Amino acid sequence: MKMISDIDEVLTTTRTVRKRLDFSRKVPVEVIEECLLMAQQASVGSNKEDWKFVVVTDSELKKQLATLYQQVWDETVAIPLSKGEAATVERLAPSVRKSEEEQNRQKRILDGVKYLVDNLENVPAILFACSSAPVPRNAMGGGASGYYGSIFPFVWSFQLALRSRGLGSVLATAIAHKAEEVAELLLLPDGCKVITMVPFGYTKGIEFSKGARQPISTIFRWDRWDTQ
Repeated sequence: MKMISDIDEVLTTTRTVRKRLDFSRKVPVEVIEECLLMAQQASVGSNKEDWKFVVVTDSELKKQLATLYQQVWDETVAIPLSKGEAATVERLAPSVRKSEEEQNRQKRILDGVKYLVDNLENVPAILFACSSAPVPRNAMGGGASGYYGSIFPFVWSFQLALRSRGLGSVLATAIAHKAEEVAELLLLPDGCKVITMVPFGYTKGIEFSKGARQPISTIFRWDRWDTQ
């Protein structure tokens, strides 16, 4: 297993990996556990580890989860796009992107997501990140920041640890549309909610480039936001 020890390389080349996941190569248990231990050192709100993590490798269980993920795709992407539903078209359709480059990039993203939908059962392992904290009443303010802000640093650290060990991963939050069904399959305790899943595995090659991003000057200011 080749390690990537340069932290800057890990931070800037940890990409969403779908089509380059190697379905034929199992991930050793000790590697998964090592990455989980690394991720557990991430920042956590109020020093309360109100979470549960389940890694799925069982073939039959992955098939059942893949069926749910297919339903999510159909209900939130394929059907709304085919019907021309405005909100989904604005958010996902390549045709509404401003430039040809952006249109092509969005098409590649949708193709990649569909590839994962079609092959989820073949992915070597899937991490499910779940919160046992009370669900916040409002999407903003109150406990919402801590509810999501505590668990995602763990997830991202897990993805970084995977990358440093030659593995790739996907942050697949859409599975939360089927949170109750997934919780039932995973036999989660009452009140424990599925937040996201992270399919992962070794990659076909470990060379990944930086992602396309807008200039930092368009999203960053010193002290106050002033567009003048």
